[in-house]
Amino acid sequence: MKLKKAIFLMFILMAPFQVKLPVNAESAVDKQELKNPSTVTVIYLNSSQLLHNGSSYSLSRITTVKKGVTYVSLRSLSESLGYTVSYSAQTKETRVNDRGIKAAYLVNSNTYQVNGDPQVMKGAAYADHGVLMVPLTSLTAAFQIPYTLQGNQIVLNSLTPGSASSSTTENNEAPKAYFTTDKDQYRIGEPVSITDKSTDDEDAIVNRKWENNDSAFFEAGVVEIKLEVTDQHGLSNEYRKQIEITPDILYTKDEYAKPFTPVGNTFEINGKSVLSYTSLPYQYTTEPYILFRASGPETVNSEGILYQDTISGPTRFMIHHKNNLTTKARFYLIAHNNNDTAASIHIQNEGIAGPSPYPELSGRLAGARYLQSTITENDQQNLQLAAGESTILFNKLNSTAAAPGDVVSMNADLISDSPIQYTMLMVHADQEPKEAISTLPDLDPHESIVRGTFADSTRIFNYDGIVGEKAERLPLTDNTTDPFQEGMDGLQNRVAINSGNYGVMYKIILNHVAPDTVIAFNPRGGRYFGSARVNQDIVDIKHSSSDTQNTATVLYRTQSQEEKVEIWLSPAPGSNLPFSLLFLPISDPKK
Repeated sequence: MKLKKAIFLMFILMAPFQVKLPVNAESAVDKQELKNPSTVTVIYLNSSQLLHNGSSYSLSRITTVKKGVTYVSLRSLSESLGYTVSYSAQTKETRVNDRGIKAAYLVNSNTYQVNGDPQVMKGAAYADHGVLMVPLTSLTAAFQIPYTLQGNQIVLNSLTPGSASSSTTENNEAPKAYFTTDKDQYRIGEPVSITDKSTDDEDAIVNRKWENNDSAFFEAGVVEIKLEVTDQHGLSNEYRKQIEITPDILYTKDEYAKPFTPVGNTFEINGKSVLSYTSLPYQYTTEPYILFRASGPETVNSEGILYQDTISGPTRFMIHHKNNLTTKARFYLIAHNNNDTAASIHIQNEGIAGPSPYPELSGRLAGARYLQSTITENDQQNLQLAAGESTILFNKLNSTAAAPGDVVSMNADLISDSPIQYTMLMVHADQEPKEAISTLPDLDPHESIVRGTFADSTRIFNYDGIVGEKAERLPLTDNTTDPFQEGMDGLQNRVAINSGNYGVMYKIILNHVAPDTVIAFNPRGGRYFGSARVNQDIVDIKHSSSDTQNTATVLYRTQSQEEKVEIWLSPAPGSNLPFSLLFLPISDPKK
């Protein structure tokens, strides 16, 4: 190791543009145990310095940490790694390209694209004196760069740009793709068990690409399964294997779906037949949460007050708005204590998403984060408001300015011990909201969009009957079995109907679910992107096709004995309603 250090130091002395190395720079590289140290890049937190290929350079801006997210200068770091960086004036995207991977970033957005597919970042990109700063993990994820954190140093093991056969990979062996199947011959609908046994000399496989790795097949014939693996240096290898599907039938496609579709995945059903399922006798109790629903106007065309009302006690917020200005804007929820004495507010749960150009994504993520908050309870905090004092609630809602076309969504709960006036508003990004509030106009919600204040916004269905011995359903948000809430528009002092019951929390408590029952979510109104809390797990629900009635998402599956199952869900903003929960018996397993 002493020889290795000597070579490293000699290389530093010979390198151009030398500067004094930070403490531990040598040890950071030494600890990597890499076959080619020239591929190591060291980034220093709270510094603009970077060590790359044995030389020290300066980034355009200091590498900084905000709310637990490490931000770096996108252009200067990418160019130091040898990547190609360009800017599109038309789309306002900064684009990074290397080895066939193309990533595109937008300022003030917490999403980016990798080869055209939208991805979510841990924080929103922002501009620092004209320099685009992005979460480091968005770059490492896009270009599959392994990294480690050592004190105040982040060490990247990056591939030199160009072909995988460049000098940085001469000492690296390509990975070896390999897998086995438990059999070579299967019946139609028989589960196929595939075991990945791929290896790499550095144990650094970063990508696996499968073809025909279905869990079962439903047509007779020969099927070729393929696996391609890629290591951190860009070298790849593939393995193929053929299996035979005989004409014998173990399960039909319909029979197979209920016992074997993974939780969170969808399977096909006959949407019309759902209407013939027995409906559970839906009678519910409520919890006294008052819903402050601010989603009208959903598309906001001017600065103004979106909704305002005074509420005391348990309060739930459902926020979903789109900035339709030609400039950036921010959304704020402001609490004002009009009382003569101090007031206390206890924030319980929150889920915030956006700004994002994708309303369904924003709505789904806000709901998922809210439900996760009900499990972890990490977002709880206590606030005190003096008499006459105002404060901004839920700062994540406004921490990033919304670009034109961006959507923000929020689900949240709190409890106050006194009446509090809550105001939801939108202003230009550089406006001070508490100063502007007295001059802002009340905005019209438009006829087709609902806003208002609604009482008893938690509905609890506690069912003691046995569920799942036959095909059953629980229709929700349909205004028939499950009636819409009636409330008031606090700004216009008129009756409001909560169409769709958006913002209502449904707590479905099933005390006796039969053994071998699948519980599934079936959208009845169109595309739906949401989440559900099932016991202590969060399950994503994604139905993107227009033919959603003929699909269902697996939420839970009981095993060989009766179980109690508790499901929490709230209609997702940006998605279509109504929906039903299905309870379907699984036939006895076949052999």
